[in-house]
Amino acid sequence: MTNSTISGASLGAALGLAALLLGANGAAAECSEQSSSLLKKLDGSWRGSGTVKPIGGSQERISCRVRYRTSGAKVDQSISCAGTDYRFEAQANIACSGDSISGSWSESVANNTGSASGKISGDKLSIEVTGPNFQGHFNVQVTGTRHALTITQFDPSAGRNVPVATVSLSK
Repeated sequence: MTNSTISGASLGAALGLAALLLGANGAAAECSEQSSSLLKKLDGSWRGSGTVKPIGGSQERISCRVRYRTSGAKVDQSISCAGTDYRFEAQANIACSGDSISGSWSESVANNTGSASGKISGDKLSIEVTGPNFQGHFNVQVTGTRHALTITQFDPSAGRNVPVATVSLSK
């Protein structure tokens, strides 16, 4: 199995940022009621699949396992995804304050790290992510025992974010 890249950033970095979306070991903060409710829904183990299409590459199916451990305004998250040519292992630590989230992530296969910040609105998260090898946006929609993740990455040649991955997970 190779570690393909998404325009200079490993898929692990890109999807590892998904870990950043909702994980936390940060300083104690207080979430709004709606944000706390969403974080509680995420607690536990999730499995699912989706597709990845690197900038300039071919689309591939991936399978993922995600574990969220929530505690008040904090979430620790670990994620493992693999396809034929892609594999990544990532962890994230995120803190919630009001309806805002922020934190950091790391991905071990390609040795990447970064930061994220965003907002929670109802059952949706909208997060901007940055790192030395990745800049993009994550959208998460939680519905009952399912959640969907869409990832876009900044493509310098296009001058805009382009879709690179979608994953659907369930408990």
